[in-house]
Amino acid sequence: MRRTKIFYFIPSLQQGGTEGQILQLIQDLPERFEPVLCVYNADEIFFDARCPPGQPAHTLGVRRMGPAALARLTEILRREKPDIVHSYRDKANFWARLAATRARVPITITACRNRMMELRYLVTEWVMSRFSRLILVNSIGVKRELTRYGRVPPDKIRVIYNLLDTQHFRPPTAAERTEARARWNLTTGQRALIVPGRIGLQKHQVGILWAMRRLVRAGQWPADAVVLFAGRKRDRLTSALVDRLARDPQLAEHVRFLGAVKDVRSLYWASDLLLMPSLFEGLANAALEGGACGLPAILSHAANVDQIVEPGVTGWEVSTVRLGSLVRALEQALSTPTDLLEEMGRRSLAHVVARFAPREHRVLDQMVAIYDELLARPASP
Repeated sequence: MRRTKIFYFIPSLQQGGTEGQILQLIQDLPERFEPVLCVYNADEIFFDARCPPGQPAHTLGVRRMGPAALARLTEILRREKPDIVHSYRDKANFWARLAATRARVPITITACRNRMMELRYLVTEWVMSRFSRLILVNSIGVKRELTRYGRVPPDKIRVIYNLLDTQHFRPPTAAERTEARARWNLTTGQRALIVPGRIGLQKHQVGILWAMRRLVRAGQWPADAVVLFAGRKRDRLTSALVDRLARDPQLAEHVRFLGAVKDVRSLYWASDLLLMPSLFEGLANAALEGGACGLPAILSHAANVDQIVEPGVTGWEVSTVRLGSLVRALEQALSTPTDLLEEMGRRSLAHVVARFAPREHRVLDQMVAIYDELLARPASP
């Protein structure tokens, strides 16, 4: 039986939730599908453990797309003759639709995984969306932005939540937690707050450090609490400001910068609270993973549009941008007894699994159903 060829296109395989998601999808697809992955440049593959053998099958050898890279992508598509092109991220979506149209690929699906689309792509989305048979988003917030600002017809957008491997991301045993805490040099009784994500404007590490400084100077930051920043430095200006704030002698002993961490599960297992006051998000993948590992969380409203956290039940929701709201939530979380935090973590696990992974492979089933639906539907004239 002929396998259905799906051509996936994404800028890179560096650290990020989207990159991990696309590799997870490729791994989990039924055998009747043949995935082919193409990236701009494959110099660095962060999720190498998740990368199937032979992938990425193609690399354009460029850092940025342009006419020459477009011609190369078009030629690859003509040779591969895929049934479906499925692209991820604003930049790749723009170029994939051009190349797929030129190569006469019958079906193009684009995936928008984050809010705050770059302006140059947002202003053209109302035109470019015509070349997508379907636009997949992982958050209600992303759909709202596309319909309101990108003028994309709502019936062309489908919300599908992230794949969540609840067999891998699960609460630790007592031995696993002890081992994880030893690995990250956390002493007995020390409380750890994990901040997953690349250091940049979006994740708002600057706001976290400002809030910490306010609490430290007020004498309200516990001596045994440490914040673990797990992510590579991305935005140069934001990273410089983060470094400057972290050098404050009153903060230095309470912060650790771990860089990019491949085994992020061990950090969830070692930690007591997840902290993500993002300025904008699609569906916060790290928040789902942390919840599945039994962590309560502090999320901004922007990161909690899809109700990952139940305020007061599984964690705290804070106003996006407003520093005072974050300060108050941190103060409350740090003063919450350990047994109550652990109970919030257990409720977080139950909530995340029930809402985002109610049965095994639910998201995968939805994705496969979409592929089958589009393959069965005749193309519009």
